[in-house]
Formats: sequence, structure tokens, C-alpha cells
Amino acid sequence: MNMKICAKGHFYDGDTNHTCPMCAAEGQNAGGYGATEPVGGSFGGGFEQQAGATEPIGGGMFGNGFDHIGETQPIGGGSMDTGGMTGTKAPTQGFGGGGETMRFVDSSVPGVDNYNDQTMPHNPGMVAGFTPVVGWLVCIEGPDRGSDYRIRSGYNHIGRAEHMDICIRGDKQISREKHALIAYDDTEKIFFFGPSDGRNIVRVNGKMVMVPTELHPYDIVTIGTSRMIFIPLCGEKFNWSE
Repeated sequence: MNMKICAKGHFYDGDTNHTCPMCAAEGQNAGGYGATEPVGGSFGGGFEQQAGATEPIGGGMFGNGFDHIGETQPIGGGSMDTGGMTGTKAPTQGFGGGGETMRFVDSSVPGVDNYNDQTMPHNPGMVAGFTPVVGWLVCIEGPDRGSDYRIRSGYNHIGRAEHMDICIRGDKQISREKHALIAYDDTEKIFFFGPSDGRNIVRVNGKMVMVPTELHPYDIVTIGTSRMIFIPLCGEKFNWSE
């Protein structure tokens, strides 16, 4: 056996091989299976990366940030940035939406006025929003003589303004808003009348009243220069809640 050593320090049999067989094998394998490259090499995607190699989040193929399972990024970062998603709309870029928008679900209840904070009169045993007439005031003397005014359950504010519960337009001695007040209590089944914010005196059967006073059928109430007769519908014999 004729043992020789090559320039790379490999030992081989000189009688069998004219050159170092190990060096020849290394030359054939160069660039083949098992060869390695730095991370992010071939194709820019790292498909031939060495086991255990790492790179920053967002690296790897196309820089899409999906190369390392379990690593995190700030919300809205990377290629799936939705632009903050504030307000009622947000772009869907990154989800294949092509700039389309998505709407957040409205929390309002269909068929219900979600912004109306007005209080409905109390009417036990009745349908919500059902406020039928419970009596009348009929003008027997004054500018609106012959007119009738419906009384509802609960408080009824009296004045010249259109939004008053009982609007008496013609009498200029009546305040625009809340001159007087008439109320019906459907629990005790009684009516009351009295002053509110008006400056002029109100009367029941010719007598000044300073506090709410119980009304009886056909009592005469004076508001401004108008005299009105009270006619009840509800009471002991009839009530809408029964």
C-alpha cells in the first residue's frame, strides 16, 4: 500500500488512486444536496435555511411575517395593517378586500326610538303608549267659547304654546307655558287642578286656588279670562285600566 496525503490533509492509497478521492467527492457535492446558504439566500425566502436559523419578524419569503410561529407584532403592524379600524368603517386591506370597507353592527333596536328620552304617562294595565281621554274641559266663557280640550291620564300642562298638553290659543291672559295644571290619578281615580308657573290667578268655582285642588263633575275653573266647565269620563264608574 502506497499511503499518500493531499494538500487538504486527506490520506489515500496512491496505488489505487492518482488523486485524492475525498477532494473529488467534495467537488461533486458543492452546491448540491446538503449545501447551505446564509439566511434569506436563495429566492429571498429562506427555503434552504439551516435548521435553527432566525431572522427578524416580517422577514423570510416576501417579508410577510409568517415565517416564525408564535412570534408577535403590534396590532395593526405587518402586511395586515387595517389602518387603525376607528369609527364606523375600516379598510380591509391585507385580507384580500382590495380596499373595500366593512361596517360595524348597529346596536339600536329596530322599531324603537333609541334617542327619545321622553317619559310616557303611567297607565297600569294598558298598552304602552296608549293614553286615552279621561275627561274634558269645555270653554263656556272667553275668546275660545265652545271649544273643548281633552284631558289625559297623569299631568296635563295648560298654556297658549302649541306643545302644551292643553293649548288655549285665544286667551292672551294665559301664559304661553305651564299657566296651570290639571291631573288625573288612575289609581285613586280622582282629578286635581291648580296653578303652575303662570302669573295670573286661577280659580275653582270662583275661589282662588294656591295649591292643587280636587275637582268634581261640572266644577267651573277660571284660567285667564276663560271659564271652563269640567266634565270627567273616568272615575268610580269607568276607568280605562279595568
